[in-house]
Amino acid sequence: MAEVTFRPLRPWALPPDKPRIDRAAARAERDAYRESFRYLRVPRLPADCPPWVLGQELGWSVRSPLTLTMKPLADIGFAVPEGEDPHRAGRRLGGAGMWQRGQEWIAARDADWLHLGDHRGATGGWEGMFVPNGQGTLEWRLGWAATLPAGTFLMVMPLPDHAPDALRVPVGVIPAKAVNAMAERGGMSIAVRPEQPVTVHRGQEIARIVLLHPDSLRTTARTDPPEAGPQPDPAEPGGAAPGYPEAGR
Repeated sequence: MAEVTFRPLRPWALPPDKPRIDRAAARAERDAYRESFRYLRVPRLPADCPPWVLGQELGWSVRSPLTLTMKPLADIGFAVPEGEDPHRAGRRLGGAGMWQRGQEWIAARDADWLHLGDHRGATGGWEGMFVPNGQGTLEWRLGWAATLPAGTFLMVMPLPDHAPDALRVPVGVIPAKAVNAMAERGGMSIAVRPEQPVTVHRGQEIARIVLLHPDSLRTTARTDPPEAGPQPDPAEPGGAAPGYPEAGR
């Protein structure tokens, strides 16, 4: 059986945990209605539906390590011509905050809240928890590392339901080699996009991660044509006699 290992890299980190449906509590509520109320019932209990339970308990829960209000990012991506001061170029383009991503830069207005996640790193200096990714998304560094079996993949996905309002989590698939290497670069991170001011709380579930077998990405599908059904007998009522049009035409 495949095994995934999670370990915290920072004292504030909340490593993923397995979501569980409390079926006993759901059935107790259903029975209480039946025994105590004249009309009120729970006619169909989701906890008794195996597909729903499997969907709710799929993978591991990713939880917010802190409480704060996120705001949408009005960002732009730009290049700095050789010999030009990056910060002067950023101010000219209307960006208050600037982040270098590879050879290019991202400038964003109203991004002061990103610094609320600044934390003390392994070497004692300050590190950012949130880094703009462009197009309104940001990288959320979570302070924990994951070790996956070689050859597998990790899918980051939104919650099955009850996701924080206005916080979008793009679906992404990361190879095990990349996930395991993140342990040396500060740990796991996911992409999120706040679409309006949204408050998340420490311990609140924000995303789900699922281990994928390589066959999940290599599998192909085909659609077979429908099987031919039985043909009408011309001798039966409604059947077409040879050489004559069918009834009703």
